[in-house]
Amino acid sequence: MVYLRNLPTQKKQERGKTEIKKPETITKKQAESIIRRLDYRERLLIRLAIESGLRISDILKLKVGDIKKTMTVYESKSKKFRTFKISEELYAELKKMTRYKKKASVLFYSARQPTKAMHRSTIHRKIKTALKPLKFNASAHSMRKLYAHTVFAETHDLKKVQEALNHKHIFTTCAYLDIDVEKLIVMSQEGSK
Repeated sequence: MVYLRNLPTQKKQERGKTEIKKPETITKKQAESIIRRLDYRERLLIRLAIESGLRISDILKLKVGDIKKTMTVYESKSKKFRTFKISEELYAELKKMTRYKKKASVLFYSARQPTKAMHRSTIHRKIKTALKPLKFNASAHSMRKLYAHTVFAETHDLKKVQEALNHKHIFTTCAYLDIDVEKLIVMSQEGSK
């Protein structure tokens, strides 16, 4: 079901207020090829991004004590809490990685300063390095987009994807799913005639 009432008006689009830069779309297979080229900690970070849909900046704020099978995380951009489940396998790997760490310790720590979180530029650089031998483009944010596509494939509901990503506007969700909103509006108008 498509919810058109939340789409921005043409006027707002013309003023440029809804201009959205889309992250690259990747498949699960492409994500796996990136993951294989990363170190252990970065692999877990990317897997968490794919399973949760969290932004990298929010993942890097996580502490060891935050790791649970069902996690609730405050998203700094949306200023909302999100609850999601992670797979048993990922949960076990994260617990294994942190078994000797205190609950207040940073989950994904800097190699230079283990008491501080890894900087997001580090993970962006590592992904870029992993992509060199591959024949496609991606970014850390592509993992969030992959999560959106996964939710949409399971539910076929734009509203559920919007809620899962904490997007304010359905237009943003459509951009993540590579849906041409203008074409969608024209089709819905033609269908109502």
